[in-house]
Amino acid sequence: MNRRKRRNRRDDHRSNSGRISLPIILLIVILCFVALFLGVIWKFQFGGITVEYDPDYVPEISLNAEDNVLYPLDADTQGHEDDGVDTILCLGNDVFSYDRDEETGLSNMIADMTGATVYNVSFPGTTVAYAPLGSGTEIDTYSFVGVAKAIKSGDFSELSSKASDMGQDYVTSVDALKSIDFNSIDTLCIMYDGNDYIQKRTLYNPTDVDNLLTSGYEFDEYTYMGAFVAGVKAIHEAYPHIRIVVNTFTYCTAPDESGNMQPGDVLNYGNGTLTDYYGRLFQASETLNVSFIDDYMGFITESNSGEYLNDNIHINVSARQYVAYHFALLIYPGKVSTD
Repeated sequence: MNRRKRRNRRDDHRSNSGRISLPIILLIVILCFVALFLGVIWKFQFGGITVEYDPDYVPEISLNAEDNVLYPLDADTQGHEDDGVDTILCLGNDVFSYDRDEETGLSNMIADMTGATVYNVSFPGTTVAYAPLGSGTEIDTYSFVGVAKAIKSGDFSELSSKASDMGQDYVTSVDALKSIDFNSIDTLCIMYDGNDYIQKRTLYNPTDVDNLLTSGYEFDEYTYMGAFVAGVKAIHEAYPHIRIVVNTFTYCTAPDESGNMQPGDVLNYGNGTLTDYYGRLFQASETLNVSFIDDYMGFITESNSGEYLNDNIHINVSARQYVAYHFALLIYPGKVSTD
């Protein structure tokens, strides 16, 4: 009898050991909800979640934007036959490579709003200018000035040879470049984020400023302003009929000497603040007859950056929609709704 009771107690113990008590179950459920909540917050803060794209949303363009819309000179379009199809080449860095295959990608938004055929040639992490002499790496090949010179020459072999080592975005963009008939391109839409500023590219060479209108002058391609001018001139010389438009970078933040993030319009690495880069870009664009679409002044600020930036520099879906609409409204005004 006692032996049977002891055996029953052992069986009960084995049975109970496989069960989880109700308090433990509730604790696990609570921890799962906490983990999910923290995951959502992390993704929102670091770019995993963006605002849903609403193709019917019409952004309100800032009245502070210093837009400067220019048109190709008659001499530049003389002899060029329009094929009747609006074709846009988007050239830049992360602003175009983010979500490039989704409707939330900037170039796809532009295609939606304009009805144009749009090519996306974007190289993540690149700058407008080359890195300082002696410190450059393979990514320099894909800077704006490097790509512009390849477009002028029609030789994409160097870009192609290194692309697979750089990633799929690079391969896709180089393949696009090789497939394009540049005589069919109507508009070149250039946009680079504030990476030149963050990467501490020299802002400008004073000699370049004195020679903006000097024919045959060779600009300093290791400076932001000089590289932009050299790249635009290279493309214009090869394809003068193309209307060139630059979308400015947006507000960003950058780390100071202590690693603390500071507003770009305040922090100066020795080349000037982000606002100084904006000023030189405006100066160069006006001189080169390049349309200037201002996505810097009056748009993203320190106070609303959490609404428009995925991190310190990359724009989210809402900001991309603003940029796309701003471009389409000014360059293809007959194609977009203002209601």
